[in-house]
Amino acid sequence: MSDSESNVATYLTLDGKVFIAPQFAIAYDKKLQEGGACPDFIALDLPKKEIVIVEVSEAANIKNLMDRVRERESRWYKPARRVLEHNHVIDETWSKPRFLDVIRNDALQTARQAFSDDPDVAFIAVEQVAFSWKYWDQRMERGLANKSNQETVFNE
Repeated sequence: MSDSESNVATYLTLDGKVFIAPQFAIAYDKKLQEGGACPDFIALDLPKKEIVIVEVSEAANIKNLMDRVRERESRWYKPARRVLEHNHVIDETWSKPRFLDVIRNDALQTARQAFSDDPDVAFIAVEQVAFSWKYWDQRMERGLANKSNQETVFNE
């Protein structure tokens, strides 16, 4: 696990109510044409019954990452939910998965504009997540970054 991923793992699990599975392998299902991915984390927010697919990138060029996000339903959401339900980790009461991407601060505006109409996609800066003292109070109060708090909470 890279330093950035380690910092993100700390951010995700800070309140003790989020379980993470790092490098969660999602096998490709040829019949359904889904999967074939290994997101950096699957985070299960237990009180909210929320599945969060998390990717971490320090790349300057996020084009390939943005392409993967556009394929999120078949790449991550459907197959991850199916595996988690099959293994009795979650049930049908859990909400639809969402995506959280931790990327370089200089790529935030581009990424947020590209997915501005997608309520299930959020982006926060890897630089902010690296310093727990900067986000501790906000993370504890508001939970994991989501579409409604991605800008105001973590990138002030």
